[in-house]
Amino acid sequence: MTSNFAIVVDSTSDLPEELLNKYNITVVPAWVVIGDKELRDRIDIKREEFLHELTHSEEKITTTQPRPLDFLKAYEEILKKYEKILFLGVSNKLSATNQNAVIAAKQAGKEKIVCIDTLSVTLGAGNLALHAALRREQGMELEKVVEEIKELIEYVGLYFLVGTLDYLHKGGRIGKAKHLLGTLLNTKPLLFLNQEGEIDSFKSVRGIEAGFEEMTELVIQYAHKHKNFVLGIAYGEDNPVFEELGLKLKEKTNPLIYSKALLGPGVLTHVGPKVEAVIFMKIPDSMVDAYK
Repeated sequence: MTSNFAIVVDSTSDLPEELLNKYNITVVPAWVVIGDKELRDRIDIKREEFLHELTHSEEKITTTQPRPLDFLKAYEEILKKYEKILFLGVSNKLSATNQNAVIAAKQAGKEKIVCIDTLSVTLGAGNLALHAALRREQGMELEKVVEEIKELIEYVGLYFLVGTLDYLHKGGRIGKAKHLLGTLLNTKPLLFLNQEGEIDSFKSVRGIEAGFEEMTELVIQYAHKHKNFVLGIAYGEDNPVFEELGLKLKEKTNPLIYSKALLGPGVLTHVGPKVEAVIFMKIPDSMVDAYK
């Protein structure tokens, strides 16, 4: 029996539409600002259109988090059908999204809505939402699901390569990787999200191939250490080589779930079009039954 709570994410979770539909997960979109135009992520502007704007437009491009009113409207509509809501949002170190989600929750009826900072982004947050959806299908109560999500947050790993640090620097999201600015001649930064949900530097690598090799080794080592885990890749511009790498990693490591995300405007604005990420999350023995 399915539990009667809704699952909500913001659009930076980058969950593919087929998974959102399959597991009935609601998305509250971030806002993309191009010049004087405000557009809802993936609603008013699609990913392909945005990539063209990002690489060709001379207009200033920024984002703003969903507003409290955006969340309030979503909550009120959802509560017509569900008793409770679980919101899983992007890291507070990267966005004020969660703050606005909490403000709206207080207005809508705080006791009915749980807002959690995932300390992550893209499939780091998305895979947590998928876990919640699987548990909901099994009839697990919201309170127990929240306990599991809070434990799983500690197990999320997200590593990514960017073509340039300029986008992160301009958007104020560069975090502890700031010291790499100006040092990247002939190198690419391999970054990660640390335990506080902030962008940090892992190492610099000599070119994209070395970066992919490093990411491959990270995933393989993780798989050797943790028998049960979920795996995902995410990227900006179309990248058949990286997509093939993801499939090879899936074959080599046999994750419980493998997902692929095409990064949307809410994330691409701050990392640029040339970005590749691997995301993994250990699943403790006590939670493996969610994936059977």
